[in-house]
Amino acid sequence: MLRRILTVLTAAASASAVTVTMPTAANAGAYGCRGSLVGTWPVPMKDALNGGTYYRSDIKLYYNPSSGWNCAVLVKRPGKPRYGEKTPMFVEMYNGRWAEDKWRNNHDRDNGSFRYQAGPVKVYGKNMCVDILAMHGDHTGSDTDYNGRRSVVRAGCR
Repeated sequence: MLRRILTVLTAAASASAVTVTMPTAANAGAYGCRGSLVGTWPVPMKDALNGGTYYRSDIKLYYNPSSGWNCAVLVKRPGKPRYGEKTPMFVEMYNGRWAEDKWRNNHDRDNGSFRYQAGPVKVYGKNMCVDILAMHGDHTGSDTDYNGRRSVVRAGCR
C-alpha cells in the first residue's frame, strides 16, 4: 500500500514539474503580455525566386479585461529557418484614439533585429479596436529589408 502511494505521489510530482518548467506557446506571460489570446495571424513572406508564399512568424494579440490593455507580439515559429538568429522584425499597434491623441497610451512599436520575437507592444483598448502592423525580414543582419508584411485592421474590438 505504501509503495503504491509513493508511486502515485512521484508521478504527480513529475507531472507538475513538467508543467511548471515548460510554458505553453499560448501562455501570454511567455511573451511579456497579460490576458487572454484574442487572435493569431500569420505573416506571409514572398519567395524572391519563385514568388511563392511561406510563413516564419505570427502576430499574437492578447487582451486583459481587468486592466483594459491590449498586448501584441510578433513571434518566430520554432523549427523554421532563422529561428534563434537575429533577423529584422517590426511590430506596431494603434488603438481607436490614435488620431485624437497620438502619444497617450494609444500607440506603441518595437523594431530591430531579434532572435525570437518583436514586442511586446501595449496600448489601452477598453471599448476600442486596435490596428496592428507587423513586418519580418528573412535574412540575418540589421537592415530593414522586410519581405514579410501583415496588417490587421480593427482587431480585438470590444
